[in-house]
Amino acid sequence: MKRRALSTVVGAVFFVIVMTGTISYVSYSMDLIDSLARSVEIKQTQDIDRNKEEAEITAVSIDNNKFNLTLKNTGNIPINVTRLWAENQTDSSWNHTKYQINKAVFPGQTETNIGQNIALIALDSQSYSLKLSTERGNLFTVQALSPQGKAIKMNLFATPRSVLAGQNVTIWYGVTNNLTDGSILKLITPQIEDPPDATGSASAGLKVGPIPATDESLTHGETAFFKWVYEIGGDEGDTVTFNATVNNAKQGNYVTDPIRIVAAPADLTGFIENAGKLTATYDSLEWAQGATGGWRSGWNLDNNAATVFRMNITNNDDTDTFYMGEDTSIVLDPLGSSPQIFYVGSTATTDPPNIIAYTDLSQTISPGQDLRVYFGATTPGGGQEEKTPAGTGIQVTPILFFGKLCSGGGCPDSGSDYGQNIPFLGILITN
Repeated sequence: MKRRALSTVVGAVFFVIVMTGTISYVSYSMDLIDSLARSVEIKQTQDIDRNKEEAEITAVSIDNNKFNLTLKNTGNIPINVTRLWAENQTDSSWNHTKYQINKAVFPGQTETNIGQNIALIALDSQSYSLKLSTERGNLFTVQALSPQGKAIKMNLFATPRSVLAGQNVTIWYGVTNNLTDGSILKLITPQIEDPPDATGSASAGLKVGPIPATDESLTHGETAFFKWVYEIGGDEGDTVTFNATVNNAKQGNYVTDPIRIVAAPADLTGFIENAGKLTATYDSLEWAQGATGGWRSGWNLDNNAATVFRMNITNNDDTDTFYMGEDTSIVLDPLGSSPQIFYVGSTATTDPPNIIAYTDLSQTISPGQDLRVYFGATTPGGGQEEKTPAGTGIQVTPILFFGKLCSGGGCPDSGSDYGQNIPFLGILITN
């Protein structure tokens, strides 16, 4: 009896021990599954966040032999930039190297000076492949090229192209990043042959320039413009040819533009002073096409797109006010095709572009003053936007001004008719 009871007790104890072990094992298994589930969930969240990271390297320059990258966070979550990877594409003996960065960039924020505090020494004359890596494992890549690496698009314009001895000529030099691989051109420094090539007794004395002295970087499609002002001397028929390029340019990558000296009238001084009452501030040109988000200052425009322009015009007359006529216009004139004429408007809005109709002689420019002038109407006094040409290429682009010059009472009816063609730079129309 006792022996049977003891056996029963022992069996119960063994059962409890077995049950306890089973429960412990099940509990361990559940914890393991729960931990694995949490790990999978964390991994999924990390993958989702990694895919949400969006950023763009918007500029690259070399300041004091150190990289200066600008990164814009275009996404909706913070980004932590952990490393900069750099590869020298000019010097093959240079090691592919990584550097610690640790920069947090929040949504909508732009972080500059990335690379300024690392040990790497960089040269303006060399090209680099640069990568910024994030804590989540994304890479943002850019090619920072010296102009020496590839031939780039350049344009050179002299305005006016024909001058009297003693007149000034403005030289405009455009450099476009036309590289299709997404590379950023760094440190564009204009260089012009000084003195320029000349025939006969012609001469060119530098008065101003270059303005600006440099452009830190150009992304794809951007154009930088630089200007110089020279005073021209010489005799009729003499020529001056300007030659411009950039620092460290690829051999043979330069542009030239000649100007011609014309006969001087008897009253040279008076002729020069009255050669043109109105002048255009070329680097004030801005335009809008489609949903651009506002005015843009680049000189490459899409083809076959409704467009409005604006720029500053100065009245250099000492006494007369200029009353602007409704025929005033910008003309895009492609070779071998019909020109597109953008008539003046009272004002314009953007996004999408919208020209406000103009009333004849309703806007004025006082002596010595300037005015922001808007262009874009399909007809004089109209409110519909003109489109750029369907074809691509450089457009010869004069500005035609019509109106009256007037001072005193009775203006503008008592004024004298006035017209002027201001030679303007070519505009590049692209797809």
